[in-house]
Amino acid sequence: MIGGNSGGGRFPRARIYFVLKMKSFLQRYAPAIAWAVLLFALSSIADLAFPVQVFSWDDKIHHAAAYTPLGFLLLRAIAGKERCRPKNLWLAIIIGALYGGSDEIHQYFVPGRFMDWTDALADAIGVTLGSGIFYKWRAYQLSRQPLTQKTVSKNRWRIERDDG
Repeated sequence: MIGGNSGGGRFPRARIYFVLKMKSFLQRYAPAIAWAVLLFALSSIADLAFPVQVFSWDDKIHHAAAYTPLGFLLLRAIAGKERCRPKNLWLAIIIGALYGGSDEIHQYFVPGRFMDWTDALADAIGVTLGSGIFYKWRAYQLSRQPLTQKTVSKNRWRIERDDG
Protein backbone atom coordinates (compact mmCIF):
# COMPACT_ATOMS: atom_id res chain seq x y z
CA MET A 1 0.00 0.00 0.00
CA ILE A 2 1.36 3.38 -0.98
CA GLY A 3 1.45 6.22 1.55
CA GLY A 4 0.01 4.50 4.58
CA ASN A 5 0.36 1.83 7.18
CA SER A 6 -1.47 -1.30 6.10
CA GLY A 7 -1.21 -2.75 9.59
CA GLY A 8 1.07 -5.51 8.37
CA GLY A 9 4.29 -3.81 9.41
CA ARG A 10 6.53 -4.99 12.15
CA PHE A 11 4.84 -2.82 14.82
CA PRO A 12 1.30 -1.87 13.82
CA ARG A 13 -0.14 1.23 15.49
CA ALA A 14 -2.50 -0.79 17.68
CA ARG A 15 0.38 -2.80 19.12
CA ILE A 16 2.45 0.33 19.79
CA TYR A 17 -0.55 1.95 21.46
CA PHE A 18 -1.03 -1.15 23.64
CA VAL A 19 2.64 -1.19 24.65
CA LEU A 20 2.55 2.50 25.57
CA LYS A 21 -0.65 2.07 27.58
CA MET A 22 0.79 -0.96 29.38
CA LYS A 23 3.97 0.96 30.19
CA SER A 24 1.90 3.81 31.63
CA PHE A 25 -0.21 1.34 33.64
CA LEU A 26 2.87 -0.38 35.07
CA GLN A 27 4.53 2.92 35.97
CA ARG A 28 1.43 3.92 37.91
CA TYR A 29 0.34 0.64 39.50
CA ALA A 30 3.54 -1.43 39.87
CA PRO A 31 4.63 0.20 43.17
CA ALA A 32 1.21 -0.40 44.77
CA ILE A 33 1.09 -3.98 43.47
CA ALA A 34 4.64 -4.65 44.69
CA TRP A 35 3.79 -3.30 48.16
CA ALA A 36 0.63 -5.46 48.27
CA VAL A 37 2.68 -8.53 47.31
CA LEU A 38 5.19 -7.72 50.07
CA LEU A 39 2.37 -7.44 52.62
CA PHE A 40 0.94 -10.76 51.42
CA ALA A 41 4.36 -12.41 51.72
CA LEU A 42 4.87 -11.05 55.23
CA SER A 43 1.43 -12.24 56.31
CA SER A 44 2.32 -15.73 55.05
CA ILE A 45 5.15 -16.07 57.59
CA ALA A 46 3.96 -18.32 60.41
CA ASP A 47 5.19 -16.62 63.58
CA LEU A 48 6.02 -13.10 62.49
CA ALA A 49 6.47 -11.01 65.62
CA PHE A 50 8.56 -8.04 66.66
CA PRO A 51 11.15 -8.83 69.34
CA VAL A 52 10.11 -5.96 71.63
CA GLN A 53 6.53 -5.32 72.63
CA VAL A 54 5.87 -2.17 74.67
CA PHE A 55 2.06 -2.22 74.70
CA SER A 56 -0.45 -5.00 74.24
CA TRP A 57 -1.74 -3.24 71.09
CA ASP A 58 1.64 -2.69 69.40
CA ASP A 59 0.63 -4.98 66.55
CA LYS A 60 -2.16 -2.54 65.61
CA ILE A 61 0.43 0.22 65.17
CA HIS A 62 2.51 -2.14 63.03
CA HIS A 63 -0.53 -2.97 60.88
CA ALA A 64 -1.38 0.71 60.38
CA ALA A 65 2.25 1.55 59.62
CA ALA A 66 2.49 -1.29 57.08
CA TYR A 67 -0.70 -0.25 55.28
CA THR A 68 0.01 3.51 55.21
CA PRO A 69 2.36 3.19 52.19
CA LEU A 70 -0.25 1.05 50.45
CA GLY A 71 -2.82 3.84 50.77
CA PHE A 72 -0.30 6.39 49.50
CA LEU A 73 0.67 4.23 46.51
CA LEU A 74 -2.92 3.27 45.66
CA LEU A 75 -4.06 6.88 45.46
CA ARG A 76 -0.92 7.78 43.49
CA ALA A 77 -1.81 5.06 40.99
CA ILE A 78 -5.49 5.94 40.75
CA ALA A 79 -4.99 9.70 40.48
CA GLY A 80 -2.12 9.55 37.99
CA LYS A 81 -0.66 12.97 37.22
CA GLU A 82 -3.91 14.83 37.75
CA ARG A 83 -5.21 16.41 40.89
CA CYS A 84 -6.86 14.07 43.36
CA ARG A 85 -10.60 14.09 43.47
CA PRO A 86 -12.57 12.95 46.53
CA LYS A 87 -13.94 9.97 44.57
CA ASN A 88 -10.35 8.85 43.89
CA LEU A 89 -9.56 9.18 47.59
CA TRP A 90 -12.56 7.05 48.55
CA LEU A 91 -11.76 4.48 45.88
CA ALA A 92 -8.20 4.08 47.19
CA ILE A 93 -9.46 3.74 50.77
CA ILE A 94 -12.08 1.14 49.80
CA ILE A 95 -9.64 -0.91 47.71
CA GLY A 96 -6.99 -0.78 50.44
CA ALA A 97 -9.42 -1.65 53.22
CA LEU A 98 -10.79 -4.58 51.21
CA TYR A 99 -7.25 -5.77 50.59
CA GLY A 100 -6.50 -5.54 54.32
CA GLY A 101 -9.64 -7.53 55.08
CA SER A 102 -8.75 -10.17 52.51
CA ASP A 103 -5.26 -10.37 54.02
CA GLU A 104 -6.78 -11.09 57.43
CA ILE A 105 -8.88 -13.87 55.86
CA HIS A 106 -5.68 -15.19 54.27
CA GLN A 107 -4.02 -15.30 57.70
CA TYR A 108 -6.79 -17.61 58.91
CA PHE A 109 -5.32 -20.31 56.65
CA VAL A 110 -1.68 -19.71 57.66
CA PRO A 111 -0.49 -21.99 60.49
CA GLY A 112 0.58 -19.93 63.51
CA ARG A 113 -1.44 -16.88 62.40
CA PHE A 114 -5.01 -15.91 63.15
CA MET A 115 -7.65 -13.62 61.76
CA ASP A 116 -8.54 -10.53 63.82
CA TRP A 117 -11.07 -7.88 62.82
CA THR A 118 -9.18 -5.24 64.84
CA ASP A 119 -6.13 -5.88 62.64
CA ALA A 120 -8.32 -5.29 59.58
CA LEU A 121 -9.51 -2.05 61.18
CA ALA A 122 -5.90 -1.00 61.81
CA ASP A 123 -5.13 -1.82 58.16
CA ALA A 124 -8.01 0.40 57.04
CA ILE A 125 -6.80 3.22 59.30
CA GLY A 126 -3.33 2.91 57.78
CA VAL A 127 -4.70 2.99 54.23
CA THR A 128 -6.82 6.04 55.11
CA LEU A 129 -3.80 7.80 56.60
CA GLY A 130 -1.60 7.04 53.57
CA SER A 131 -4.28 8.11 51.11
CA GLY A 132 -4.90 11.30 53.08
CA ILE A 133 -1.20 12.12 53.09
CA PHE A 134 -1.01 11.71 49.31
CA TYR A 135 -4.22 13.71 48.82
CA LYS A 136 -2.83 16.67 50.78
CA TRP A 137 0.64 16.34 49.27
CA ARG A 138 -0.73 16.38 45.71
CA ALA A 139 -2.91 19.43 46.47
CA TYR A 140 0.13 21.22 47.89
CA GLN A 141 2.28 20.16 44.95
CA LEU A 142 -0.23 21.47 42.41
CA SER A 143 -0.76 24.71 44.33
CA ARG A 144 2.92 25.54 43.85
CA GLN A 145 2.83 25.19 40.05
CA PRO A 146 2.57 28.40 38.03
CA LEU A 147 -0.82 29.34 36.62
CA THR A 148 -1.03 28.94 32.85
CA GLN A 149 -4.55 29.98 31.87
CA LYS A 150 -7.93 30.92 33.27
CA THR A 151 -11.16 29.87 31.68
CA VAL A 152 -14.74 30.66 32.48
CA SER A 153 -16.88 27.63 33.08
CA LYS A 154 -20.53 28.07 34.03
CA ASN A 155 -19.97 31.56 35.50
CA ARG A 156 -17.06 30.34 37.66
CA TRP A 157 -13.32 30.78 37.21
CA ARG A 158 -11.51 27.52 36.70
CA ILE A 159 -7.77 27.63 37.16
CA GLU A 160 -5.73 25.17 35.16
CA ARG A 161 -2.21 24.26 36.19
CA ASP A 162 0.78 23.55 34.00
CA ASP A 163 1.70 19.83 34.01
CA GLY A 164 5.25 20.49 32.85
